[in-house]
Amino acid sequence: MIATGVLVLAGTAFWEAQFQIVRRICSGLPTKTEKERAFVKCLPSYVVSYAHAFFLTWAGVRIVLALQFASDLNHQGYLYATNVEPEFVKFVERTTLVFFTYVLYDAYHLVLEFPDLGGWDMAVHHVGFLVAAAGAYTYGAYPLVLGWLCTCEASTPVLSTRWFVRQMKDIEYCAPVIDRFAKGIGMKSRGLVAANRIEYYVAILFLVVFVLVRVLGYGWAMFGLYRVVRAGAKLEVNQLVPSWVRHTLCGLTVCGFALNLMWVHKICSMAFSEKRRKWLRKDAEQ
Repeated sequence: MIATGVLVLAGTAFWEAQFQIVRRICSGLPTKTEKERAFVKCLPSYVVSYAHAFFLTWAGVRIVLALQFASDLNHQGYLYATNVEPEFVKFVERTTLVFFTYVLYDAYHLVLEFPDLGGWDMAVHHVGFLVAAAGAYTYGAYPLVLGWLCTCEASTPVLSTRWFVRQMKDIEYCAPVIDRFAKGIGMKSRGLVAANRIEYYVAILFLVVFVLVRVLGYGWAMFGLYRVVRAGAKLEVNQLVPSWVRHTLCGLTVCGFALNLMWVHKICSMAFSEKRRKWLRKDAEQ
């Protein structure tokens, strides 16, 4: 227990150290306007999110590839099932700790900067995944579901990129960066019009990736979880993991999927709003 606590502290400190380094590097950016101050304040959190998302996506893919096609449901439902390779067990445990410590670090900054980094829906999301990650790590339950949940982080870099574009388009010293990027990808427009168009297409890409990993991939994970639960006492997870833990993890998984569906509706509303369609028409007119 003490060793686990030390690992949690070390992991959280690891993420916080990255945040502080990025904040130190960016401390020289101008903060004359309200937009510039908001950009500098939240920028470190979004930069750190890239590192977290790339690692967890890779780790999730590795876990899914190892377990998805296993003929024995025991391996999909219970990390400590018979004949599981010790190296794989350690890898999943490390991945779960990385997941838990990042969410813990991010929840801390979510509270500090509330609601700039996210609203109540994001707060509920963080609490739910803290409990789920703790249960998965402690009892080794449902590693395949954990793998699929990690792959969901593939949408995070796109979301962070959209945030950068949205913030930079309203900051004067970022205008040359937007213009160079627009020129590099062959756009004729410049300035705010170009930034709006770039943000629109990043938003569409975010919607596509979100649906792929957080709706379709997550949905497939829930189907696999259903198979494990339905197998009953034939599986080790249903024999060795307390029922309240299994019920809690299953309930949180369903709630997470419902939250993703709510976010899809919200993302669609933003991506296909009349305002964004006007951006594209204005760009075409120019």
